[in-house]
Amino acid sequence: MFYLRNFFLIAVFALMTGRSKAQLIDTISYSMQQKPRFFLNLVTFNSYISGDFANFTGLRFGASFNKRVRIGMGVFGLAQNTVVSSIQVDDGGNIYNTNANLNFKFLSWSAEYVYYNEYPWQFSVIPFQLGLGSVNYEYIRRSDRQRIRTENEGVMLYHPDLTGQYNIFKWLGLGASLGYRVTLFSSDNVSDNFNSPTFSLNLKLFMDEVYNAFFPHGISGKKSVNVD
Repeated sequence: MFYLRNFFLIAVFALMTGRSKAQLIDTISYSMQQKPRFFLNLVTFNSYISGDFANFTGLRFGASFNKRVRIGMGVFGLAQNTVVSSIQVDDGGNIYNTNANLNFKFLSWSAEYVYYNEYPWQFSVIPFQLGLGSVNYEYIRRSDRQRIRTENEGVMLYHPDLTGQYNIFKWLGLGASLGYRVTLFSSDNVSDNFNSPTFSLNLKLFMDEVYNAFFPHGISGKKSVNVD
């Protein structure tokens, strides 16, 4: 797993520096001076948590500059009852280990660079994606068979990503991603290991394009909405 993580980070760095440094900086600088357009995408991806398969679903939204640079924020959650963890419980002095369902949700902040964009193809790299998450566990207490939820614990993640998509329609496409998630911090009470490759291959619904299709002149009907 260590070698896979290093290989991926090197690949991200190579893509970002494949162009000359000056050309890359010029492209980003020019793009950031252009009028931003709102984007909103439904995002799903898979990974592993302590060896268990884990599926995440969420929304990523933000500002797109010149169809080259995207500054975004995401809201993600782990599918329920997919990861079972072993936790230690103190039940009135009776200490034991038991299985518990993991609940995990997080916010992310990301910067994305689109290095190829010729319709219907698009490829991008997300060198920066920082996540702040909340983790708790649900288990059945042995003494009274009550379902108990532990207190929320904090997790901080770093998650670079490579993405590609093929547009079938403007609002629907095929998407794929490959990344690696690294745990920067987790509370002492969190028993799981979140370090993992991440990957996806699925249909992508571009919510902003759906909005534009239904409301081409905006909700008021007076002006169009900037979408990417």
